[in-house]
Amino acid sequence: MSALIIGCATVKAQKTSFGIKAGAQQNNLTMRYESDGDWQRNNITGAGFHVGGLADISLADHISVQPAVLFNSKGSVYSSDAKIKMLAIDIPVNFLYKTGGFFLGLGPNLSYGISAKTTGEGEAQDWYKKYPVGEGDEEKSMLKRFEIGANLTMGYQFKNNILISTNYTQGVGNISNIEESGPGKIRTRQVGISIGYMFGK
Repeated sequence: MSALIIGCATVKAQKTSFGIKAGAQQNNLTMRYESDGDWQRNNITGAGFHVGGLADISLADHISVQPAVLFNSKGSVYSSDAKIKMLAIDIPVNFLYKTGGFFLGLGPNLSYGISAKTTGEGEAQDWYKKYPVGEGDEEKSMLKRFEIGANLTMGYQFKNNILISTNYTQGVGNISNIEESGPGKIRTRQVGISIGYMFGK
């Protein structure tokens, strides 16, 4: 009987609400490559946007976990005439501390690339399309589709359930598939701002 009471109390404490969010972001694509024995760095930046849904699962007083599924546009500009348009599905899972409407959190970010195409100068390329590389004509794409990152977020939720937040997401792995004969090591980074609404809270 005691176990049943404790179990019911735990379920009651773990309140779950759902919401939507959208926002804009500054994207950064960092390429590190070796040239004449020295490592060079090339930073490519551009604006993008994200939109999707999220859930907020209460774990304890002031503590919750907030997973989200976001459609993410990670456009970056090479020059005034050339850019790479990257589209991805991102799944950030943030562990939040809340107090008085404010919240601060961090957690992992899982990203799956849908499209990565260059436009502008020269022939358009699909960076997820495989093509022969190196000896034996082994086929590889320029980028890996899966990327793991770390996410930091903070914001405020108003009493009318509207929330605003900022986030910083840093890719922690190399997503280059051909670093030995291509653009070297590639990582992504994003700084964004969002507005959202939580239902039934």
